[in-house]
Amino acid sequence: MTVISPLLDGAATAAVAVDSGGTAAFSPAPYGGPGGTSHGGGNRNKNKKRQRQYSHQKNAQRQHALRDLTQILAPLQKAGTDTRALPYNWQAADAKTAPWTSLNDVDSVDNRSRDTQVVREPAGTATDTTADPAADSATDPAANPPADPVVGAQPVPTPVPMRTTGTGDYTLSWNDRNAQGNTYGDLIRQLRQDLQFSPPGYSYTKVSELLAGSLPGGPFANRRCPAPMQDSGALVTPQGERVRNVVDWFCLAPDDATGMWTPQGISGTWDSTAQGTAYEDTAQAFVFSWHGPANNASRVTFLNEVGVGPFNHYQHVLLVNPFKDASGPVSFDPMRIHAGGVVWYHQYLLIADDNREHPENNGILVFDLRDLFDLGLSAVSDITNTGRPIGLHNGTYYSQGYRYILPLRGIWRPQVTGVRCASMSSPPCFGYLGLDRSTSPPSVLTGEWCDPRQPTPTCRPATPQAAAPTGRVARYRMAPDTSACDRGCLAYGTDNRARATAAYTQPTPWTQGGISWNGLYQFTMSNNRTATLGRRYEAVPGGQPVAHFAARGVQELYWHRSGGPAQPPILWSITEGEGVKNRVLYGVNPWIP
Repeated sequence: MTVISPLLDGAATAAVAVDSGGTAAFSPAPYGGPGGTSHGGGNRNKNKKRQRQYSHQKNAQRQHALRDLTQILAPLQKAGTDTRALPYNWQAADAKTAPWTSLNDVDSVDNRSRDTQVVREPAGTATDTTADPAADSATDPAANPPADPVVGAQPVPTPVPMRTTGTGDYTLSWNDRNAQGNTYGDLIRQLRQDLQFSPPGYSYTKVSELLAGSLPGGPFANRRCPAPMQDSGALVTPQGERVRNVVDWFCLAPDDATGMWTPQGISGTWDSTAQGTAYEDTAQAFVFSWHGPANNASRVTFLNEVGVGPFNHYQHVLLVNPFKDASGPVSFDPMRIHAGGVVWYHQYLLIADDNREHPENNGILVFDLRDLFDLGLSAVSDITNTGRPIGLHNGTYYSQGYRYILPLRGIWRPQVTGVRCASMSSPPCFGYLGLDRSTSPPSVLTGEWCDPRQPTPTCRPATPQAAAPTGRVARYRMAPDTSACDRGCLAYGTDNRARATAAYTQPTPWTQGGISWNGLYQFTMSNNRTATLGRRYEAVPGGQPVAHFAARGVQELYWHRSGGPAQPPILWSITEGEGVKNRVLYGVNPWIP
């Protein structure tokens, strides 16, 4: 098989030949194509609009080269993976499920109305060089913001190339003891006893059991509900702006679309294992993290991918911090973190925290799903009382109505602890997490939220003349996916420290999430919840990022690989806006030009 793909110079092409053994060999083709011809000065002056379009096309080719190669190599790279998970359109065959094409007069994954769709020529066909908004992501309106911004919106920052930076601030040490000196493992073992579970042999609740435990009561997410795609929904604006290439989405129940909790991070079982099911379990699910008011509590939510018609069940789990009560039994407090990012790997949830109200938790927190407790089975717990403080009081455990709790196992901390983190400084801020399974072994990214509106050291330029900082993103190796691991599966050395293998500056401030696949990075940016759409940036170190619209209030990112080994993954995110139409989980196909 031979495939033609543009090289990174934006002009030449490369032939990618795949032999019978699945090995890809690359050979450059003769120089030619767009960029090899000269445009006269008269033409440039007479057709500046076409010049700008051509310039966007040329810059974008550098980014799209990696995307082309990803689509070629992904089937080869994952040829040995057994991926039998249900595809995204599994419900399309169900007559009770509203088809994608019936929503908001939108047809195909381009999110364009039928009367404005463009028929694309087959690959290799000569076409007019005029930029096509549907076929060339460089002409996504996100790359050319309107001259008159939406009222109330913060200015959209101009993205800058990623630059290599030092990894010294990203050396992490494992801490599995609380402030009292007790190990979390010992506390959890005693808590399991103190909760007096029935039956006596109960150890923990699997995610598949959790998702089935409260049916048919709910709560339920509404798959492909129309509200986010309608006027002023999370994925569109009244001005006609629209997130492109959306393939699937969920709306939460009304009670969870508003209120004291704010969603932040997203991951799922396609991070947990290569096969897309939960580790040592059959569940296929998303997981997303939330913080409460002033970061004084946090929780995670598991959303079942397998639904009933257009509805998918989900269940909340309260994150707790165990400690030894003065009277002897183990109690727990709410986990006071921002929970800005989450990655599900093996049986662990890794949660990023840059909480400035509680800087002792800055780092990567580790929760073991084999410690997921069902308080409904506890003889000394009251899950009906929502007014009592969380923890043990007068011999009874209270959880403010939460049936399930998940206690902390340990924290990967930076070398400087107990002080507020600072972007571009030490200690770094752990604002989000994103797993990359295209590397071997898998790796995890963590990055910084940086708000230049705040006159604090968090985002202050190094000098008055320096450019505004954008925060950093760092990469860590994970333990191999083929065997058991500990401490959240972050790879560490004989000195018990985990060290970043690379670090870069991010394309913009206000970065909410970051992830990569085969060397191509994806970042989300949002600096408000209500006024305008967010942005998604494709970037490679040293290259000019390419902008695309993202949902209003967009947060973290997650690769979902249910399309099978022949298809590159779908990119999912979650939004933090309030209201059914503004708080959604949604997936886009970032590989469609």
